[in-house]
Amino acid sequence: MAQRDLNIIVCVDPRSCLSHYSRGRNGQDLLEKLRQVAQEEGLEDRVQVTPCRCIFGCTYGPRLDVAQRWSGEKALYGTSQGRVNISRRGRVDMNQIPADLSKLLQDNLPPSQL
Repeated sequence: MAQRDLNIIVCVDPRSCLSHYSRGRNGQDLLEKLRQVAQEEGLEDRVQVTPCRCIFGCTYGPRLDVAQRWSGEKALYGTSQGRVNISRRGRVDMNQIPADLSKLLQDNLPPSQL
């Protein structure tokens, strides 16, 4: 299988991120909805959505890390927007998880291939 354009890592750690919500969704809800959106938009060959344990920053959770394999960049998502401090990572730029998860996919896929 060829490398996918995006790898979205969703924290589903039951000790923390599953008890945090963004727009009424916790990590498990986001995991399922992102997989659904990728399938509905025919992007399952280009987008991988992976559950994981703690990725730090549940203060801003639930948390997603989006690795843009096509550019080498990584975007962090949570309930905040702007510079935040995450243990073990330090100061990072955080993006707010959009209500429309298809927008998250569109914002992170290669522009010429949407």
